[in-house]
Order: sequence, then C-alpha cells, then structure tokens
Amino acid sequence: MKGIENIRILGNSATDVVSLKYDSRRVSQGDMFAAIQGVNFDGVKFIEEAAQRGALAFLVPEGVDTKPRGAYVFSSNVRETLALASRNFFGNPSSKLKVVGVTGTNGKTTSSYLIHGILEQAGIDAGLIGTVQYLVGGEVLSAARTTPEAPDLQGLMDTMVKKGSVACIVEVSSHAMILHRITGVKLEVALFTNLTRDHLDFHGDMEDYYRAKATLFKTGEVNHRVVNRDDPYGMRLISELGSGVLTYGMQEGDISPSGPVILEEWGSRCRLETPWGAVDVNTGLPGRFNLYNIMAAVAACGLLDLDAASITEGLSSVRRIPGRFEKVDRGQPFTAVVDYAHTPDALENVLENARAITAGRVITVFGCGGDRDTSKRPLMGQVAGHLSDLVIVTCDNPRSEDPEAILDDILEGLGDPRGVVERISDRKTAIERAVKEARPGDMVLVAGKGHENYQIIGDRILPFSDVDELGRAIEKVMGGKL
Repeated sequence: MKGIENIRILGNSATDVVSLKYDSRRVSQGDMFAAIQGVNFDGVKFIEEAAQRGALAFLVPEGVDTKPRGAYVFSSNVRETLALASRNFFGNPSSKLKVVGVTGTNGKTTSSYLIHGILEQAGIDAGLIGTVQYLVGGEVLSAARTTPEAPDLQGLMDTMVKKGSVACIVEVSSHAMILHRITGVKLEVALFTNLTRDHLDFHGDMEDYYRAKATLFKTGEVNHRVVNRDDPYGMRLISELGSGVLTYGMQEGDISPSGPVILEEWGSRCRLETPWGAVDVNTGLPGRFNLYNIMAAVAACGLLDLDAASITEGLSSVRRIPGRFEKVDRGQPFTAVVDYAHTPDALENVLENARAITAGRVITVFGCGGDRDTSKRPLMGQVAGHLSDLVIVTCDNPRSEDPEAILDDILEGLGDPRGVVERISDRKTAIERAVKEARPGDMVLVAGKGHENYQIIGDRILPFSDVDELGRAIEKVMGGKL
C-alpha cells in the first residue's frame, strides 16, 4: 500500500499477501480480496466467502463490517486502490516496458496488431493485450475482455518483463478508464484513433464517453500523445491538450500522405511523410479506414525510436488482422468477408469499401448485441439498408434480451432501403441464406462478431465463429460446384 493515498489500515499492516484477487471463487490461502462493485454484483457480499477460502487481507469500501479476521484496508475508491496496489505488488512492470495505450471506438485492434507486427519485424520483443487475444512472452492467451482488470493487467505485464519483452501494446477501452483498470500504468505513447457512437448503455451520452477516453491523455502518466486530427473528437482533444501532440490525417498532420493515395481492391499504396522520413505503404489491408490505422501505427512506432525503413518493412509484414475485413475463400465465385463492425460508423466504413471493390451486389448479414446501447440499432439498420443490395438482419449476442425485439429495433431504421431486407433470427441460417443468394461477382459480408468464437444467448455461451460458419456454408451450398 506504499504511496497510496486516502486509505486506512485496520489490523496488522505487515501481513504478507500472496496474491490479489477480486473474485472470491479464485481466492486461496494468503490472498488479499478486493471487494469491488461490478454491474451485477457487489464484492462486499463475498467477503465472508473469501475469508473462508483463506484470504488474510481485505480491500473494502469505508463503513464495511470487519467480522472476518485479518487486515483491512479501507478506501473511498476500491478500484483505484486495487490498481495502485497491483502496480506495487508486481513491481511496477510498466516502468520496465515501453507501453503503447491505444484507445478509440474503431481501429484499436488493427492499429495494435500493426504496431506489434512492426516491432516484431524489427526484432523488438513486444506483448499485446487486446480484444482478440493476449500475446505474452510468445504465448497466446484467450482475451476475457479488451482491457483486463488491474491485477490481471499488471500480472500480464510482469510476465512479459520476466520473459524478456521490452514493449507492450494495450487496447484501452473506455470502461477501463472509468473502472481504473489502466490506473498506475506508465505509457510511453497514448494513441487516439477516433470516437463514434458506442457504449452509451454504459456512458449515457457521447460527452461522458469522450471524457472517459480523454482521461487517458490528461491524467495518466504519458510521455507522448498521438491523435487523429481528421476525427472531430480528435480535434477537440488536440485543442484541449495544447502543445506536445503528434497528429495524423489525410490532408494535414505530422503524418500524412505526400502524394496520391491508391486504393486497390485488396490493399492500398501511398507514401507517408513523417518526422522520421518517408514511409512507403504497400499494404494488403483494404479500405481508406485502414490507412488511418496505418498512420496511427507509424506514429507510435516512430515515437518508439524506429526509423522509417524499419517501419516500412514492418508494415509489409502484417497481412491479416483476425476478424477485420477477413476474406473467407473456399474457391467460390463470389467474395466472402467477415468483419467485427458493430457500430454505425464502422459498418458504414466497411460497406463503403465493399461497394467500391465489388462488381456485383453487396449482401450484408448483421445484428446487434443485447444488453448494450439500444440507440445504435436503428442507425446500423439505416447504414446497412442504404449501402447493401440485400440485408439479412439476424442475431448477434442477444444475451438476456429477446432476440426478436433486437431485430425490431434494427428494422426501425431501415426506412427506404436500397434493396431487399430479410429477417432471419438464427445466425447460422442467415449466413447460409446469404451464401445461397450470392452470385458470381457478389460480396457476402458477415458483420458484427469478427474474431469471436462464441455466441451469448441468455446465460449460455455457445461455440460460434462467423469465419467457420461462413466457410461451412460455402462448402455446403456450393457442393460439387467448387
């Protein structure tokens, strides 16, 4: 608890702690249990259970009854104290790494993978913590959430240090800022990609959402700040931060194209002017939106002291981002793509790119998650209807909501669609329907879940992969035609 303010210790302050736990079910002998408050639970109710499992110390809110034996740390903000205590417990691992924190609504994963790929190509051992997976010391771990809880995050970074990593890229969600998961982490670079409508079920409105993101740049321990100047919220952040911000954009910025931008069917080419020299981009990642991700990655890597030649070489080594405009090819005469787009802006970006590279029709399969921001559902319906020739509205992760009610919300926004709209709640059936309808030259886009290998229906987590299901549907429908 050294250096942590606004706490009060009751009991033996010299108590040895084996580990920090916030889930009473994972507590073992000698642990400290942090009674944090979640969306669906209150950790205070599990103090007794943690004590029975062997916890010797308890991090609790002020006013909690001290019935179980042990040392108590009372705090006015348990989550913040837990984050700082986790930093201390693991020996402040972020001070031993070059950490890049990437935040924004869209582009976090692609930008993070690009940064990681460039660093690895340059021979720099780097870890990665994000939406798709955690890469720690050469080991691939499943990602429970985009940004882990503070003890888990600090523990992962500690493992990276012990296994020889010198850098780490962390996707920083707005939840992570509000819930103090990133508190106590020293950032070499903080990167802002963009801000569009999402997570309003948690934040309430865009202003609160923006303030959560901006906190990373204003109150965190950050050496360098990188911001997308083409995003309206990015420009606001630049003005609020004042000097010392590295910017990128298509027309202006410290990093921007110096000549023509050539958008090809499955990639793009351009030359970027940067403070470290010219970087030639020849990427297989399609779409204008990916050029923004590339500029973000170039900025971060330049600030990590890589030269332009190393960045250029590293960019060419990254050919695929899981679930991000990922092509599914089983030899069929049409294009099939899976993308994680689950916001109106992201869906619009991928559909505009789909239309630009597709000679035939664009067939879109998508849905919206349950127990999440309901206001974006009709907006996504509107985007899909405007840019698709056939829209098949289906389930995403309905969670505890009625799947049909979610589909109703989406269909409200379709208005006067460009083409045909169908409603098929079963996602597997919807994907098969899209494949059956596809003709040579068409594109089938399955959006919303991307890399995910599960579907949450009620309280069940069922195996489901859009990539696998789309591949199986193509094989089933095409049969001997392939």
